[in-house]
Parts: sequence; C-alpha cells; structure tokens
Amino acid sequence: MPILTDGVITLRPPRHEDIDAIYAACQDREIQQWTNIPSPYTHAHAVRYVEHVAKEADKAAFLGFDGDELVGSFSVMEIDRERRYAEIGYWVAAPARGRGMATRAVTLLRDWAAEELGTELIELLIHEDNLPSKRVAERTGFLGTGERRPAPRSAEPGPPNHDVYAWSPE
Repeated sequence: MPILTDGVITLRPPRHEDIDAIYAACQDREIQQWTNIPSPYTHAHAVRYVEHVAKEADKAAFLGFDGDELVGSFSVMEIDRERRYAEIGYWVAAPARGRGMATRAVTLLRDWAAEELGTELIELLIHEDNLPSKRVAERTGFLGTGERRPAPRSAEPGPPNHDVYAWSPE
C-alpha cells in the first residue's frame, strides 16, 4: 500500500509498532458504538487486525497520523471488482475528533481509489444516528441515496439502520 498525505494527515499501512496505539484508541465507547470492532476490544484483537490486514487482498487499510499521533483507521474495501464498486470505512480516535481528520482522510482515500484503483462508485454506510460521520460524508462530496442497509460486515444481520452515501468521480 502507498503512503498518502495532504500535508497534514498521513495515511499508511498499519505496522506492528502501532498495536498499542490501536488498542488504546479502540477502548473508546464511540468507536465501539459506531463500528463493527469487537467489544470489548482486547490487545489480541489489535494484534490480529495488524496481522490480518497485511494479508487481505480486497481491502486497503491505513492508519492516519497527524505527526506521531494516531488519529484513526481508514479503509477502502473492494466490494465488486468487476463493477468497480468499493466502500470506505473508518473510525477516528477521540482526541482527533472535530479537527477535520476524517474529512481529510476520506478525501485522500476517495481520490486514491478513483485514480489508482479505477473505482467508479464509492459508498459510505453510516449509522442513522452518527451525525458527525454524516457531516464528513457531505463535506467530502458523498450524497445521501435515501437507501438504508443493515450494518456492513456485521456478524449478525440487524435492522436497516445505516444510511447509504455514494460518490462517483464523474
């Protein structure tokens, strides 16, 4: 995976030395509430995450940093290679919220996926009550489709309580 930056945030693949910072960030209740990470989140989960993303062919996983500070985890998941369709998922560490880091990271990933992967449609699936993520979607050019789906990649199918936002480079 490449290293992406806009001069403020830098996105790079997770490394073994990031495990403690990932574990610490994922203790945050907000991250556990809005994402599909295990709860409670253990140190072993962080180890497995770093080891697993190195092997995934259909996911471009990055950690975001502002200097040396971990600000979040951001991924492009290829949903349908033939249709050139992907989804961006992310979480933002509590100390980094409200600083525009998610907006910067989603913009970098959106543009990289379109330009380098040839992705023609990118979606964000955002819980209906997650207003900060909805604002990120709107700031980065994603439009609400009016569609609702269950939580993506959830171990158990749930209600369709995630709003779909879509972006296309056209």
